[in-house]
Amino acid sequence: MVGADDTELDGNFVSAGTNDMRYLSLLLTFVALAPQTGTKVTIKIQDASGAPLKDELVIVQDLNKPGTDLLRALSDQNGDVPLLELGHGVFRVIATYPYRGWKTQVSEFLVRDKPITVSLQIQPMPTHGYGDVVTVGSSFANLQVVRSDGQPASGASVLVRDEDNTLFLERSYKTDEKGMVKIELVGDPTVVVVVYGDALVTQRLPSGTSNRVVRLSKN
Repeated sequence: MVGADDTELDGNFVSAGTNDMRYLSLLLTFVALAPQTGTKVTIKIQDASGAPLKDELVIVQDLNKPGTDLLRALSDQNGDVPLLELGHGVFRVIATYPYRGWKTQVSEFLVRDKPITVSLQIQPMPTHGYGDVVTVGSSFANLQVVRSDGQPASGASVLVRDEDNTLFLERSYKTDEKGMVKIELVGDPTVVVVVYGDALVTQRLPSGTSNRVVRLSKN
Protein backbone atom coordinates (compact mmCIF):
# COMPACT_ATOMS: atom_id res chain seq x y z
CA MET A 1 0.00 0.00 0.00
CA VAL A 2 1.34 3.41 -1.03
CA GLY A 3 0.96 6.26 1.39
CA ALA A 4 -0.04 9.81 0.47
CA ASP A 5 3.55 10.97 0.79
CA ASP A 6 5.03 8.09 -1.24
CA THR A 7 5.98 8.11 -4.94
CA GLU A 8 6.56 5.21 -7.32
CA LEU A 9 9.89 5.57 -9.17
CA ASP A 10 11.07 2.86 -11.63
CA GLY A 11 8.94 0.28 -9.89
CA ASN A 12 10.25 1.21 -6.46
CA PHE A 13 8.40 3.12 -3.82
CA VAL A 14 10.34 6.16 -2.55
CA SER A 15 9.04 8.63 -0.04
CA ALA A 16 8.44 12.19 -1.19
CA GLY A 17 10.83 13.35 1.53
CA THR A 18 13.64 11.36 -0.10
CA ASN A 19 12.83 12.95 -3.46
CA ASP A 20 13.02 16.39 -1.84
CA MET A 21 16.47 15.59 -0.46
CA ARG A 22 17.66 14.40 -3.86
CA TYR A 23 16.34 17.58 -5.49
CA LEU A 24 18.05 19.76 -2.87
CA SER A 25 21.33 17.87 -3.31
CA LEU A 26 21.15 18.34 -7.10
CA LEU A 27 20.37 22.03 -6.70
CA LEU A 28 23.34 22.57 -4.37
CA THR A 29 25.59 20.80 -6.89
CA PHE A 30 24.51 23.20 -9.64
CA VAL A 31 25.13 26.18 -7.35
CA ALA A 32 28.62 24.92 -6.49
CA LEU A 33 29.44 24.44 -10.18
CA ALA A 34 28.08 27.82 -11.26
CA PRO A 35 30.77 30.37 -12.22
CA GLN A 36 31.62 32.73 -9.38
CA THR A 37 31.66 36.43 -10.24
CA GLY A 38 33.57 39.17 -8.49
CA THR A 39 33.56 42.95 -8.42
CA LYS A 40 33.82 44.62 -11.82
CA VAL A 41 37.01 46.68 -12.28
CA THR A 42 37.45 49.02 -15.25
CA ILE A 43 40.92 50.33 -16.09
CA LYS A 44 41.43 53.37 -18.30
CA ILE A 45 44.78 54.62 -19.61
CA GLN A 46 45.15 58.32 -20.50
CA ASP A 47 47.93 60.74 -21.37
CA ALA A 48 48.69 63.84 -19.31
CA SER A 49 45.86 65.77 -21.02
CA GLY A 50 43.28 63.08 -20.29
CA ALA A 51 43.12 61.74 -23.85
CA PRO A 52 43.00 57.93 -24.33
CA LEU A 53 46.40 56.31 -24.75
CA LYS A 54 46.68 53.34 -27.12
CA ASP A 55 49.09 50.38 -27.05
CA GLU A 56 50.24 50.88 -23.44
CA LEU A 57 51.16 47.59 -21.78
CA VAL A 58 48.92 47.15 -18.75
CA ILE A 59 49.72 44.59 -16.04
CA VAL A 60 47.42 43.85 -13.10
CA GLN A 61 48.89 42.02 -10.11
CA ASP A 62 47.26 40.42 -7.08
CA LEU A 63 49.14 41.66 -4.01
CA ASN A 64 47.46 38.96 -1.93
CA LYS A 65 49.42 36.46 -4.07
CA PRO A 66 52.85 37.98 -4.80
CA GLY A 67 54.12 37.24 -8.28
CA THR A 68 50.65 36.62 -9.70
CA ASP A 69 49.78 38.55 -12.88
CA LEU A 70 46.02 38.63 -13.49
CA LEU A 71 46.19 40.56 -16.74
CA ARG A 72 48.70 41.53 -19.42
CA ALA A 73 47.12 43.46 -22.26
CA LEU A 74 47.61 46.48 -24.52
CA SER A 75 45.22 49.38 -24.17
CA ASP A 76 42.94 49.91 -27.18
CA GLN A 77 42.13 53.12 -29.05
CA ASN A 78 39.85 54.15 -26.20
CA GLY A 79 42.54 53.57 -23.58
CA ASP A 80 40.68 50.52 -22.28
CA VAL A 81 41.75 46.99 -21.42
CA PRO A 82 39.48 43.94 -20.87
CA LEU A 83 37.06 44.28 -17.95
CA LEU A 84 38.16 42.43 -14.82
CA GLU A 85 36.09 40.74 -12.14
CA LEU A 86 38.10 40.51 -8.93
CA GLY A 87 37.50 39.31 -5.39
CA HIS A 88 38.12 41.41 -2.30
CA GLY A 89 41.74 42.45 -1.82
CA VAL A 90 44.56 44.82 -2.75
CA PHE A 91 45.77 44.91 -6.34
CA ARG A 92 48.35 46.79 -8.38
CA VAL A 93 48.15 48.10 -11.93
CA ILE A 94 51.28 48.91 -13.93
CA ALA A 95 51.15 50.78 -17.24
CA THR A 96 54.39 50.94 -19.21
CA TYR A 97 55.66 51.80 -22.68
CA PRO A 98 59.17 53.20 -22.09
CA TYR A 99 60.28 52.85 -25.71
CA ARG A 100 57.57 55.26 -26.82
CA GLY A 101 58.62 58.00 -24.44
CA TRP A 102 56.14 57.47 -21.60
CA LYS A 103 57.00 56.98 -17.94
CA THR A 104 55.91 53.80 -16.18
CA GLN A 105 52.90 54.46 -13.94
CA VAL A 106 52.17 52.27 -10.91
CA SER A 107 49.09 52.42 -8.70
CA GLU A 108 47.49 50.22 -6.03
CA PHE A 109 43.75 49.88 -5.63
CA LEU A 110 41.36 48.23 -3.19
CA VAL A 111 38.47 46.02 -4.31
CA ARG A 112 35.39 45.51 -2.17
CA ASP A 113 31.74 45.15 -3.24
CA LYS A 114 31.17 48.17 -5.48
CA PRO A 115 32.39 48.32 -9.12
CA ILE A 116 35.33 50.69 -9.51
CA THR A 117 37.19 52.49 -12.29
CA VAL A 118 40.96 52.89 -12.06
CA SER A 119 42.28 55.72 -14.25
CA LEU A 120 45.99 56.14 -14.87
CA GLN A 121 47.41 59.31 -16.40
CA ILE A 122 50.74 58.56 -18.07
CA GLN A 123 53.39 61.26 -18.05
CA PRO A 124 55.97 61.88 -20.80
CA MET A 125 59.48 60.61 -20.21
CA PRO A 126 61.88 63.39 -19.15
CA THR A 127 64.20 64.67 -21.87
CA HIS A 128 67.27 63.85 -19.80
CA GLY A 129 67.97 60.55 -18.10
CA TYR A 130 68.28 60.11 -14.38
CA GLY A 131 71.82 58.75 -14.55
CA ASP A 132 73.17 56.03 -12.30
CA VAL A 133 71.48 55.49 -8.96
CA VAL A 134 73.94 55.15 -6.11
CA THR A 135 72.78 53.83 -2.73
CA VAL A 136 74.71 55.45 0.11
CA GLY A 137 72.75 54.06 3.04
CA SER A 138 69.29 53.55 4.43
CA SER A 139 67.11 56.20 6.03
CA PHE A 140 63.94 55.69 8.01
CA ALA A 141 60.81 57.58 8.97
CA ASN A 142 58.27 57.18 11.77
CA LEU A 143 54.77 56.78 10.39
CA GLN A 144 51.56 57.00 12.39
CA VAL A 145 48.25 55.89 10.87
CA VAL A 146 45.08 57.27 12.42
CA ARG A 147 41.42 56.70 11.61
CA SER A 148 39.10 59.49 10.49
CA ASP A 149 38.19 60.09 14.16
CA GLY A 150 41.85 60.53 15.08
CA GLN A 151 42.17 57.21 16.92
CA PRO A 152 45.15 54.94 16.16
CA ALA A 153 44.68 52.47 13.29
CA SER A 154 46.19 49.40 14.91
CA GLY A 155 47.17 46.57 12.57
CA ALA A 156 47.03 48.65 9.38
CA SER A 157 48.98 47.22 6.45
CA VAL A 158 51.72 49.51 5.13
CA LEU A 159 53.33 48.84 1.75
CA VAL A 160 56.48 50.79 0.84
CA ARG A 161 58.03 51.00 -2.63
CA ASP A 162 59.82 53.41 -4.96
CA GLU A 163 57.94 55.14 -7.79
CA ASP A 164 59.15 52.68 -10.43
CA ASN A 165 58.14 49.65 -8.34
CA THR A 166 61.63 48.16 -8.18
CA LEU A 167 61.07 44.67 -6.82
CA PHE A 168 63.93 44.47 -4.31
CA LEU A 169 63.00 47.86 -2.84
CA GLU A 170 59.50 46.81 -1.80
CA ARG A 171 58.79 46.55 1.93
CA SER A 172 55.70 45.66 3.98
CA TYR A 173 54.84 46.52 7.59
CA LYS A 174 52.04 46.48 10.19
CA THR A 175 51.25 49.31 12.58
CA ASP A 176 51.37 48.63 16.33
CA GLU A 177 48.63 49.29 18.89
CA LYS A 178 49.38 53.03 18.71
CA GLY A 179 49.16 53.04 14.92
CA MET A 180 52.94 53.54 14.73
CA VAL A 181 55.48 51.91 12.44
CA LYS A 182 59.05 52.67 11.43
CA ILE A 183 59.49 52.41 7.67
CA GLU A 184 62.50 52.46 5.40
CA LEU A 185 62.64 55.23 2.79
CA VAL A 186 63.52 53.42 -0.43
CA GLY A 187 63.35 56.21 -2.99
CA ASP A 188 62.90 59.90 -3.63
CA PRO A 189 60.03 59.96 -3.25
CA THR A 190 59.09 56.82 -1.36
CA VAL A 191 55.55 55.65 -2.13
CA VAL A 192 53.60 54.56 0.96
CA VAL A 193 50.33 52.63 0.54
CA VAL A 194 48.23 52.20 3.69
CA VAL A 195 45.34 49.71 3.78
CA TYR A 196 42.96 49.57 6.74
CA GLY A 197 39.53 47.98 6.49
CA ASP A 198 37.83 49.43 3.43
CA ALA A 199 40.25 52.35 3.09
CA LEU A 200 43.36 52.70 0.95
CA VAL A 201 45.55 55.82 1.12
CA THR A 202 48.66 56.51 -0.97
CA GLN A 203 51.25 59.10 -0.02
CA ARG A 204 54.64 60.06 -1.42
CA LEU A 205 57.36 60.88 1.09
CA PRO A 206 60.38 62.89 -0.07
CA SER A 207 63.81 61.86 1.10
CA GLY A 208 64.63 63.41 4.47
CA THR A 209 61.13 62.82 5.88
CA SER A 210 61.43 61.86 9.54
CA ASN A 211 57.81 61.81 10.75
CA ARG A 212 54.47 61.59 8.98
CA VAL A 213 50.87 61.13 10.09
CA VAL A 214 48.49 59.42 7.65
CA ARG A 215 44.82 60.08 8.36
CA LEU A 216 42.32 57.68 6.83
CA SER A 217 39.24 59.12 5.21
CA LYS A 218 35.77 58.24 6.49
CA ASN A 219 34.16 55.45 4.43
